[in-house]
Amino acid sequence: MKARLLTGIDALASRDATSNPEPIIARVQAPAVLPNEVKANLAGCFVIGNATGSLAKERVEIQLVSISCVDFDSHAVVDQAIKGFFVDADGKKGLSGKVVTRAGATLARSFIAGTIAGISQSVEGSFGSLSTSALGSVRSLDAGDAVKSGVAGGLSKSSDKLTDFYLDLARQAGPVVEVGAAKDVVVVIQEGLALEIKPSVGSKF
Repeated sequence: MKARLLTGIDALASRDATSNPEPIIARVQAPAVLPNEVKANLAGCFVIGNATGSLAKERVEIQLVSISCVDFDSHAVVDQAIKGFFVDADGKKGLSGKVVTRAGATLARSFIAGTIAGISQSVEGSFGSLSTSALGSVRSLDAGDAVKSGVAGGLSKSSDKLTDFYLDLARQAGPVVEVGAAKDVVVVIQEGLALEIKPSVGSKF
C-alpha cells in the first residue's frame, strides 16, 4: 500500500545501530492492494517502523512495528503489531538516502593529539643519563632535566587522554544515512493478519 513519510530520519549506520533503531512514521495514502486485486480501505492509517542505516547499500532499512487507525464514524480504533518493510520508488527494499559522515575533523584532531603524545614520549626518554648494572637500568636526572622530563611526560599523558576523547567522539559521530520527510514509499506486509477493531472509550474523539 502506498504511504508517505511523516518524519525524516538520520539513521545511524554502525554496529550499534541494530540495537538502537530510530522510529519512523508513515501515513497510508491509498487503499491497501491485496491478492486478486482486492482492496482494503486503510487510507489515513499510521504505520510505525524501526529504521537502521546500511552503509553497504546506502539505504535505510525499515522493519514495521505497528499500524494504527481511527474510524470516526463507528468510533473504532485499530492499533496492532505488524511485520513488514518499506519499499522505495525504485522497487527495492529499504529507502535510498544520502550517506553523511561528520567524523573527519574529529579524526584529524585525534591524529594530531596522538602525534604529540608520541613525540612527547620520545622527548621524555631523552633526558638524563642511563646507567646499567646487574640490578637493572637506572636513569639519573639533574634538576633541569627532571623539570623538562616532567613537562614532556605530562604532555604525553594528556595527549593520550585527548586522543581517546576524540576517538570516542568519532565513534559517536559515525556515518548516518539521511532520508527526508514527505517521501513516497510502499508498505509491504510480510505476514497476513486480521485487524482487531476495538471500540473507543466514550462517544466522541
